[in-house]
Amino acid sequence: MPSRRPAAALVAVLLGSGCINTNEPIGFVFQYQVRTFNCGTPCSAPGDSEITSGARGDTVWLQHTIDLIAALDSFTPQTATVRPDCAENVAVLSGTTTIRSLPTPSCADSTYRKSFQLAGIDYPQTMVVYTQWIVDSSLLPARYALRGRVLVRPRLEPTTGFDVR
Repeated sequence: MPSRRPAAALVAVLLGSGCINTNEPIGFVFQYQVRTFNCGTPCSAPGDSEITSGARGDTVWLQHTIDLIAALDSFTPQTATVRPDCAENVAVLSGTTTIRSLPTPSCADSTYRKSFQLAGIDYPQTMVVYTQWIVDSSLLPARYALRGRVLVRPRLEPTTGFDVR
């Protein structure tokens, strides 16, 4: 199995000159990555092996890892806005076209706020969410991009490649 680097997106929103949107959180650095894993035993939980491909009908677990890795003020809780587990957490892309959403949204696309506190805690502080994907049998065998969509604000949408056999 070829090795690969996990897809990651990084944002630094720092105080600076010019216009600042005061509705956006400031003074932090978040990192968000999405990776694909096999099934555990039983398949209702993720396994421990990262995978880069799967056959149609296979169950794949997508791991979303959100890290707060730095903040200007580590004593004030930093917040991120995230989607609930039942909302669209992954977009399956063919080129730039979204052909599937995972899971198929079963709740309103509402969001909730997740607080991260750094004071007295080792960096980074992490939140991990999983999305289960049963690879659609109607997908053509090809390479697809999987775009993570858990982190809403700050908006980061990392992608990783996945081959459907």
